[in-house]
Amino acid sequence: MPASFMTLFPVPKKQLEQYRNLLEWTAVSAETATICLGNNLLPVSFLQTKTRQGSNRQIISDLVKDISGFCRKLSQHPFQRFKQNRQNEIEYIETFIKDHGLQSWTAPVSESNILLDLPGMQLIDISLPGPHKVKNYTVVFAPRAGHHSNIAERVALYLRDQGLTRMAIVEQKCADDIPMYIKGKRHYENFDGQIKQYVAILKYLKDLAGVPSHLIGVCQPGPLLITALILNPDLGKTFGSSGSPMDTEAQRSFLTDMSRLAGESYIDILIHAFSRKISKNKPGAGRLIYDGRLHALGFYLMAMDVHVSNFKHLYRDLKANKRENAERQKVFYKWFNTVNHFPAGFVRDTYKRIFVRNELARGQLKINGQAVRYSDYPSNVPIWSIAGKGDSIAPPRQANAHLDQVPVPEELKLNELCNGGHMALFRSQTVLKKNYSRIAQFILQHSNLEIC
Repeated sequence: MPASFMTLFPVPKKQLEQYRNLLEWTAVSAETATICLGNNLLPVSFLQTKTRQGSNRQIISDLVKDISGFCRKLSQHPFQRFKQNRQNEIEYIETFIKDHGLQSWTAPVSESNILLDLPGMQLIDISLPGPHKVKNYTVVFAPRAGHHSNIAERVALYLRDQGLTRMAIVEQKCADDIPMYIKGKRHYENFDGQIKQYVAILKYLKDLAGVPSHLIGVCQPGPLLITALILNPDLGKTFGSSGSPMDTEAQRSFLTDMSRLAGESYIDILIHAFSRKISKNKPGAGRLIYDGRLHALGFYLMAMDVHVSNFKHLYRDLKANKRENAERQKVFYKWFNTVNHFPAGFVRDTYKRIFVRNELARGQLKINGQAVRYSDYPSNVPIWSIAGKGDSIAPPRQANAHLDQVPVPEELKLNELCNGGHMALFRSQTVLKKNYSRIAQFILQHSNLEIC
């Protein structure tokens, strides 16, 4: 099950909880003082007595009420402001220390929306009601990167609203929920096991719609999804990747430099030191997993300056009562700090085969003994890519260099570059409107249309 990132640091978490409790006490004290002052600060019994005398008693009565109300407001204001400041600070701290529970989708999702429930992932239908102009499903594969798959939902919903109304999204399961045995047979969540499930999804959608789907890999799934397509060229109408590590030698980055400097054994050491087996009371009992909290810590360390800046802006926005800005940051960090755990085999394969060996771009990748190369990509399947200029996870050339290696005519390619970092590729409204609008048009141009 998902875990809170701050449970990785129990002592600081406990200290922050104690500080929050102190803030709650001071906020209650301020509220008590406000009530007392409002009731007792201005004795007006003498004036109220006078209002019962003379012909002008109504005028005097109204004047007394006005003076009384004004004085109460004047006396209460500093305490109300003090209380509000403490409540803002409590809200700030709870953004990081509170267990926010299971993440969810923006689009309504029920059991009836789940088209396929595979060992490591679910295929969820978020299509608009028919009739549909486009026959093809568009399927968005969310990343397995230590967080809930709803990071890919904004892209899926935007493309759906642009006319790709048959829309499905692939949710990656937390390792706790991935069974170790299926019908008595050992199930592996390495690259081979992942691609097998990808192919099952693509076959299902093709059978459902009668035509192949538009494939989209958001970040990590990019190399695996294009591999599934190369091995099964009849299962994709178009292929696209967003901030994916498609060729990790095309441009230097901290992540790839560190991986190659540390060597392949580094991930084995990490898994040995920080992995654990899932307890017996969970579906994945016995499976070796890598702690998603450590993965989130790595993301924090890679862009600590950005996160510190975000923390400052969140605090200032709360103090200034800029609720819209504050809520946007709170939603992100609730998502970022609620982590999913990884199957150890998946982490090992990703590190070694993508970030160290760069097997796919080098033409050295083998799945179930079958070689996979970019040069084998189906030449009749249009392909697109989007990268972020400031992306520190998959910098631009890592994300789009494969476009130079696939045997696809230039008129069937689209190369988008946005002004933003990695998260902007999935969260920025500006990027959606400027870049994904062109991507939507590209996909629509290469769709199978319903005959009216």
